[in-house]
Amino acid sequence: MRTALYARYSTDLQREQSIDDQFRVAERLAERHGFEVVAKFADQAISGGTTHRPGYQQLLRAARRHEFDAIVAEDTSRLWRNLAEQSPRLAELSDLGVHVVTHDLDTRHESAEIMGAVGGAMASAYRKEIGRRTRRGLEGLARAGKSAGGRAYGYVTESASKRREIEPEQAAIVLEVFQKYADGWSPRAIATELNRRGVPSPGSAWRRSVRRKGGWQMSAIAGDQKRGCGILSNEIYVGRLIWNRVKWVRSASDSSQRRCVVNPRSEWVVIEEERLRIVPLELWNRVKARQSRLQAGRGERVKAGLAAAQARSPGPGPRYLLSGLLKCGTCGASFVIADRAHYACSTRVHGDPDGCTNDYRAKRLPTEAGLLAGTKREMLAPGVVAEAKARIMRALKANTRRPAADPKRMRELEQQVASLVDAVASGALVASPAIAERLKTTEAELARLRECQKAAPASNIEAIVPRLEEHYVAKVQGLEATLASGDIAKARTELLDVIGEIDVVTTPEEVRFMGRKGAAEFALSRVAGLQQINMVAGAGFEPATFGL
Repeated sequence: MRTALYARYSTDLQREQSIDDQFRVAERLAERHGFEVVAKFADQAISGGTTHRPGYQQLLRAARRHEFDAIVAEDTSRLWRNLAEQSPRLAELSDLGVHVVTHDLDTRHESAEIMGAVGGAMASAYRKEIGRRTRRGLEGLARAGKSAGGRAYGYVTESASKRREIEPEQAAIVLEVFQKYADGWSPRAIATELNRRGVPSPGSAWRRSVRRKGGWQMSAIAGDQKRGCGILSNEIYVGRLIWNRVKWVRSASDSSQRRCVVNPRSEWVVIEEERLRIVPLELWNRVKARQSRLQAGRGERVKAGLAAAQARSPGPGPRYLLSGLLKCGTCGASFVIADRAHYACSTRVHGDPDGCTNDYRAKRLPTEAGLLAGTKREMLAPGVVAEAKARIMRALKANTRRPAADPKRMRELEQQVASLVDAVASGALVASPAIAERLKTTEAELARLRECQKAAPASNIEAIVPRLEEHYVAKVQGLEATLASGDIAKARTELLDVIGEIDVVTTPEEVRFMGRKGAAEFALSRVAGLQQINMVAGAGFEPATFGL
């Protein structure tokens, strides 16, 4: 019988030789049963509670291709430590005709189903017990004032004593971060300044299997106040060690998936360590006061109707006319101010430079002037305005049109209502909930048809549309005057109402600024108060191209 061997160990604290040891045991087991080993699969430093194991997935794919007839491992816990994965996988392997043979399980026997369930439950419970014992040991370290895991910028942990000590150079940066924030700097501005000076970021010297983004990030400074993470929210900087503030709960079906849960305050282990204080209490309180003010402001903005994502930004709106209104034709991101003189794709300005190939930088003043001139030229063309006006008129008429009532159906309903009322009144029918419900339904349908039958009020659409055109033309012509007044917010709003967003499409030969399809319709419909109109552009009504 052809067989595949599988071996796995859980953490990087175990020896790599563990794989060779497991293969040796599995080979002896295969030899004992007379199996021929044709393949080997292994996973290193990966929990058996997750299916995201490359070797395990390769093993399953090979089994589905019928490359072997049996799987041999030292014990079932090497293959699974999660019943949610073990049970369906054993069923699938059984359907494929592939047996599983370990020291504690042999699916060729009739008792395999019971033994597999018992063994799987024990393996899953043992994994949870390991976690419980680990937390017990960490709690002991925390209560003794020693490091219970995790790192905090500004400190080093002595390997022998497991006690944290202040790292002077990093502590100076921590103090600077607190001082700048208390003085009004934003976390993003602080991160930008530290990166400009080339200050090594938290984690830059840590040994990680996967390297995150380089440099200081805003999140490393702002953090999360509820979880107590991030420099500005970590109470260790005022000499207060908190353990068990949060816990990570693993998914029942896949242990690689976790969610963070904040524990009740009664479960926290708090140790006062004055020797670890970096930030004076007065400065800490100033930072907390500013965080509270900003948090309260966000709450008021949410109550006022802003979305939570918008409310997180307490600062002023865009300072330049086209910020966010220009859209990258390559990646779809907004064009933002790259410097005082240019707009550029935000993916390249603030994100990964390799995330977008559009490196075009639009000169701010010529672009603004050119687009305003192009807007007036394209959007006030007689054919464009006339076509958009005709479509808006049709949409308005469709919105005010009432469905015709069926006279025959109305007569039937009137007769049904009269008959039911007369029958109940004369005693021919006994009043009941069913009769009442039937009468109520019939009367409701009759009322709806009568409403439809009413003549629609005299429409003033013919009078509205000319005024819409006048308002629209005045708005387009007044864009330059609004911009000259210095009211950028108003100018942006009016430009958005007139033309919407503009795609910046770059080719090796030229750069085009493409107005979104149906821009005139969009503008007129906004003026008319119709937020959603589905219209299809026809011949001679293509997207406008604004030349600069």
